[in-house]
Amino acid sequence: MAGTISILATYRHAPERVWTALTDPRAIAEWLMPNDFTPRLGHRFQFRTKPAPGFDGVVHCEVVELDPPRRLAYAWRGGSIDTVVTWTLTPTAAGTQLRLEQSGFRGVRGTLLRKLVLGPGWRRMLEEKLPQVVARVGAGGFTPDPAMAAGACS
Repeated sequence: MAGTISILATYRHAPERVWTALTDPRAIAEWLMPNDFTPRLGHRFQFRTKPAPGFDGVVHCEVVELDPPRRLAYAWRGGSIDTVVTWTLTPTAAGTQLRLEQSGFRGVRGTLLRKLVLGPGWRRMLEEKLPQVVARVGAGGFTPDPAMAAGACS
């Protein structure tokens, strides 16, 4: 049986601002991982992180659903997992409700990754890192953190 990570988060910003944080590759690099993402249906891209046992540090992805600024989904394949990550943005009176679902975890390894690694990791990203990035999205788009840019160059 396949398992799913499902997390809700609420942000005091319009869906368009949250959408920018989810789709601007510079923003994604700050709250998630370095990438070559483009918000285009069918676009193949990669996330890169430190390798770990059984994982070379590369997540191979493909945009499989795109409905700005409401819904984005991409295939997520890396290590021993083959899943789909879906982002759903719903406007609220206070801003935006964001739902993350990562579905398709299979077997014991998939269950362990979902419960012990990826689930807690996504929760930390949505509660701690993504809000900081969304706060730097304005009318002109995303403003990168100069400290992050300096760190990337050194």
